Amino acid sequence: MEQTISLLESLVPEFIGHVAKRMKILDTISLYEPIGRRLLASEVGLSERTLRTEIEQLREVDLVIVSKSGISLTNKSKQLLETLRPIFQLEEYLRQKEYDIQQKFGIKQCRIVSGNANKDEIFFKRLGKAISDILNDILPLELNVLAVTGGTTLSKTVEYVNSDLSQDRYFTVVPARGGGNASLTIEANMVSYMLAQKLKGNSVSLFVPDMLTAELHQALLNDSAISETISLLKKTNCLIYSIGNAKIMAGRRGVSKQDIERILTKGAVGEALGVFFDEKGRIVHRLARIGLVLEDLHHLPNEILVVVGSQKAKALNAYMTLAPKNTILVLDEALANMVLKEETL
Repeated sequence: MEQTISLLESLVPEFIGHVAKRMKILDTISLYEPIGRRLLASEVGLSERTLRTEIEQLREVDLVIVSKSGISLTNKSKQLLETLRPIFQLEEYLRQKEYDIQQKFGIKQCRIVSGNANKDEIFFKRLGKAISDILNDILPLELNVLAVTGGTTLSKTVEYVNSDLSQDRYFTVVPARGGGNASLTIEANMVSYMLAQKLKGNSVSLFVPDMLTAELHQALLNDSAISETISLLKKTNCLIYSIGNAKIMAGRRGVSKQDIERILTKGAVGEALGVFFDEKGRIVHRLARIGLVLEDLHHLPNEILVVVGSQKAKALNAYMTLAPKNTILVLDEALANMVLKEETL
């Protein structure tokens, strides 16, 4: 294919440049659709007049839809992007963004998955592949203990994790925490079970509530089965987890309305592993919980933090002041752009 493209470029020197321009336009629309013509022109570096001509030509071949709300992709153009991205190496420019984010947060690695999690259902297939590639790079060919949290992002992603990871590897998958008030499909126990099935491994459950009194917390820790699960968690090779909006996560954790208001009054913008933090990364509230806690992350060999959706920009920027330096951050392109522009919602 590369040879064919090279021959076409020799025959028509402007071929690659013109295709790359069209691809950049379509890729940018995929991130922000529906997007206005002025913003799109700014993002792709074209004059509005030039862009108007390009959009009209794309519309004539059924690659974009132009409406009052803005410009959007058609199913045809979405399929085209998926096919042509690897051929024209559209993702090459993401490597620089990954480096910039890695340097900004001072972490081990950053992986940007092309697309917008809020707009593109195919995105989660790409996200699953990215996580699979990372796991394949960092996990030894032996027994591995994986810990995983729940949540919408991970519940949508684990079904796309590559089962080939189980070749010459043996997995035990453990939920990083107990249950809450969320839908069963996104609870850590369910996500853990789904991942274990995908990896042909064993699944260990942790059936304890998120909200605990100090007395109940200590009593549960004395339970032999729970104690064994906690010991297994401390031996995990890799934690796969995410962060969320403070108000939403407090509701899922079963926090009372009065306490939610108190947490938000303290300026909480996000939550991770039972810890609520403000936009400066200061911890404003902790839940008494059973499972991995924030301090445990500094003693684990690997952590993969998966955050998608541009609406999480503020929470991500805040949390990264708390994250260990060996964090591997995986995010979507729309969120990456927000982080690099230092825009928050």
